[in-house]
Amino acid sequence: MTSGGSAYGLVLERVGAAIVSGSWAAGRIATVDALVAETGVSRTIVREVTRELVAAGLLSASPRIGLRVLPRESWDLLDRRVVRWRLRVGDREQQLRELRELRAAVEPEAAALAAAAGAPAGDLVRAAAVLDAARSTADGSAFLAADTGFYHVLLDASGNAMLRGLGALVDAALEDRALVALHGRVASAEDVALHAEVAAAVAACAPERARTAMRAIVDRAVG
Repeated sequence: MTSGGSAYGLVLERVGAAIVSGSWAAGRIATVDALVAETGVSRTIVREVTRELVAAGLLSASPRIGLRVLPRESWDLLDRRVVRWRLRVGDREQQLRELRELRAAVEPEAAALAAAAGAPAGDLVRAAAVLDAARSTADGSAFLAADTGFYHVLLDASGNAMLRGLGALVDAALEDRALVALHGRVASAEDVALHAEVAAAVAACAPERARTAMRAIVDRAVG
């Protein structure tokens, strides 16, 4: 295996995916020395990897026991790496459903907050125009990327830093290019018009109008 950062990334992906997929079952015990022998990388890299996995709730570490694989109840399910592993090698359908439900809970309220705060709507208007351009290509993945861009702008406009932080979860989903399934179709003119309506409602400082339009977008996307 190569050295340096690439080795770190490969080992992190290998061990993280093994835990999330269940290949490394909850309760499994490992040691740094065993991982060094198995992966062929340095102790320094293995320790860096295990620190990341401990931080994500996938492993626990103690001097007496060593490294222990933790059950899913302990995982940080908002960690973008955990989201990515669940999509790729874990309970993909459940993760997709949870991402959809999160979007349904967050986006309408973010739109209402942006409108109530009188946030500048120029960036939202431009993001809606990007959506329209993507729709004209009939490329579902391009529309999904543009929709995610709109989502990030909306979260920024909400003025809520915690909501803004949720954008990383969508980024993790987009790393799997097969996730056009989040929409399951190429967008229609009505989809684009609804995004433009959100931008217009934010510009008009109309929270309920923004919430209603955003809820309609989410209902169409996740239905």
